[in-house]
Amino acid sequence: MQKLIGFNIKRNKKLLVSDIIKFYEVRGYELKDANATGMVFMRGSIWGNMTSLNPTKWKTKVDIEIIKKERLDYNIYANYKFTTSGFYRSQTEENYYNEELNAFSKAIKDFEIHPESTEALVEMANKSNFQLITKSLLFGIPIATVLILITNSLLTNRLPVSIACLITAISILTFYLLLIGLRKKA
Repeated sequence: MQKLIGFNIKRNKKLLVSDIIKFYEVRGYELKDANATGMVFMRGSIWGNMTSLNPTKWKTKVDIEIIKKERLDYNIYANYKFTTSGFYRSQTEENYYNEELNAFSKAIKDFEIHPESTEALVEMANKSNFQLITKSLLFGIPIATVLILITNSLLTNRLPVSIACLITAISILTFYLLLIGLRKKA
């Protein structure tokens, strides 16, 4: 998922670059590349996407572009590339990503840093993702078991294990997607 934020700021470029680097390093990002027109920050990993419910551990890349308009007048664009826990995002994850963008804007434009609000959203996203996965397992596994038992009773041979695993995975994923859809409507 990609999100873009842009704004104009009137400030000395050296101070601006220094503030941007401090902001991202405090938030756990690592400066990967820098040149005269911008910077690239990275945080998390693909492994974090697969093993953690915490969105700060998921792979995120931020491309910062600083375009000079006039003396001490710059346009700043931050292009965020978030990887999510699945194909669909829950509303809590969406709120977290939006807050991540707004925190950058507030920190650079208004010198406001409120890590508590973002930390609270990270905790909410953790809890929300854990609840979604738990409910998906609680509903998906029994439904898959029933489907497998019914299929085995209708077949003369036993259902192969690979097919049973596929049915279980599809059942769990279906409930996961349904629960995300229901949360977005609520």
